[in-house]
Amino acid sequence: MAEELGFSKGLAGVVADATSVSQVQGEVGRLIYRGISIEEIAEKSTFEEMTYFLLRGKMPTQPELNKVTAELKEFRALPKTVEAVIDAAPKTAHPMMVLQAAMAALAWDEAPVNLKDVDGNVRNAVRLTAQLGTAVARISRRRRGLAPVEPRTDLSHAENFLYMLDGKVPSKDVARMFDVALMLHMDHDFNASTFSARVIASTEARLTASVSGAVGALSGPLHGGANEKVLEMADKIGAPEKAKDWVANALATKAKVMGFGHRVYRTMDPRAKVLRGMLEQLVAQTGDKSTYETLRIVHDTMIDELGKTSKDYIWPNVDFWSGALYRLMKIETIDFTPIFAVARVVGWSSHIIEMWQDNRIYRPAAKYVGPTEATISPIASRG
Repeated sequence: MAEELGFSKGLAGVVADATSVSQVQGEVGRLIYRGISIEEIAEKSTFEEMTYFLLRGKMPTQPELNKVTAELKEFRALPKTVEAVIDAAPKTAHPMMVLQAAMAALAWDEAPVNLKDVDGNVRNAVRLTAQLGTAVARISRRRRGLAPVEPRTDLSHAENFLYMLDGKVPSKDVARMFDVALMLHMDHDFNASTFSARVIASTEARLTASVSGAVGALSGPLHGGANEKVLEMADKIGAPEKAKDWVANALATKAKVMGFGHRVYRTMDPRAKVLRGMLEQLVAQTGDKSTYETLRIVHDTMIDELGKTSKDYIWPNVDFWSGALYRLMKIETIDFTPIFAVARVVGWSSHIIEMWQDNRIYRPAAKYVGPTEATISPIASRG
């Protein structure tokens, strides 16, 4: 049966379902959310507006934007039971594992799924979006031995998250950059964590339980942790003046250059362009340019060297610049992947709510490669 249907390891190239949430046009380096380019979104929109847009499928009117903004503020506080789950975790536990447990705990009080109650499901997704940010900040501060900072209702989603993380209200420039970074990471069609969320939700599992599974998928180093590896690479290089020789050696030994290449894009990741522009602005403001200069030289050397031998470039992806941007915002490296979840929860929820309008449980075929005529031998004769 599997042979008749075809076989693709990792489901590469397999169309598993339809979506109108987002599309990656990999050959031309374009990403759209419901038809709007990510560049226009980064220039003109906000996290709150995009939350409504992705969840509802249309741009909000001013009253609708006011309502979703108020709800994102209203729902920020965590239930005491979830705070207790976070506080009971070992401080040595990776924050993504703690976050997954916290998301599962949020499902304790969640009502069973009503697939057709779009308004209720959207409201639940907005609540989850607000609470996930609070959970990530609490997990980070506890790991660092700091008391949690309670959320404020007079700040935007981006401002409030940075405030809960650091205890200080960020500057308007930094808050806007972080707001844009969140929007850039909101969705990316059927990536591993989104597909995981959809598979779980297709069983009519609760929204938060499905998001908990998506957090687990995001925790893997092949998905959510690449920007951490980019900074590890930059730190290993040590200084900008060593970057060119490091790249030459990496290419000669076929070593992996972190932050380059993508499963879908065959040209520059459009999110990388936006992030680099913001990073350059923040470097100019702070005067701290060491990491940026190292990465810039790695970037330019890679492009130059690959151009000498091949027309098939591998280009930097979203992770190449994002970690350096977060570092200048004084965010610790271990918190990068949880912050990815702060943004991606909107995309996960949007896919789930969309899918529930015409739900069918995922049940792909498998290519069986084991024996077909085995028998059970007496235990005494087994070697």
